[in-house]
Amino acid sequence: MSEMMDAVASPRKTGFGQSAESVIAISLLGVCAAAGLAAFLSSGSEQSATPTAASEAATFELSAAQNDEALQSEEQAVLAEWQRRLDGEFSQHEQSQLQQQQLATLQEQSAALAVAQAAAEAAARAAEAAETRANNAEKARQQALASARARVVAPPSEELPATKEEVKPAVVSRRPATIDWDSCARPQYPDESVRLGQQGTVTMEFSLDTLGVVQDGKIIESSGTRRLDYRALSALSKCKFEPELVNGKPVESLTQLRFTWKLTR
Repeated sequence: MSEMMDAVASPRKTGFGQSAESVIAISLLGVCAAAGLAAFLSSGSEQSATPTAASEAATFELSAAQNDEALQSEEQAVLAEWQRRLDGEFSQHEQSQLQQQQLATLQEQSAALAVAQAAAEAAARAAEAAETRANNAEKARQQALASARARVVAPPSEELPATKEEVKPAVVSRRPATIDWDSCARPQYPDESVRLGQQGTVTMEFSLDTLGVVQDGKIIESSGTRRLDYRALSALSKCKFEPELVNGKPVESLTQLRFTWKLTR
């Protein structure tokens, strides 16, 4: 009886042990399946995440490149603007220097013109003053000459018996004054008159003493050029004259002289 119960009990134990092993195996299989599923899901999410990161990286690099290009464009625009401003400032500086140089040149020309005008006016005033003095001196000489001529006394005539015949006036002999060309240098042609081709004849009058020395002179008729007139008057005033003779005696006198300026070609 006991053997039978043992036999019956043995199969039960055997069946229970197999059931536990099956449960364990199923559990392990479930764990493995869960682990595999988790691994699969994890690899799938990593694979899906990788393209997203790469896309974001590519987008960032593109944005950075665009930003660099924009920055370079802005830098180039700024540099171009500064270059334009520098060119404009240099151009203004050069124009200012040119204007200053032109102003300085105009001032120099104006100063030179003012000096030339002042010199010309001074020369004209001096010439007028000289002419006035010459005229005044000539008047004085003429008065003195008139007085000298009045003092010239004709030689006494022989006493004639009182008759009804007419008494003839005494004859007075005169020899006019003449210039001694060997006593002085002839007038030299002014360079300016040569350059301008100026010619003409000037008539002068000189006041002489009893020795034939020129006391004064003046222009009676101009040659048409004041420069030629006064050059001739100045040169011939240094000449010596043979004095005028009245009845063989030298007297003070006025004499006229003509001098012709003529260019030789």
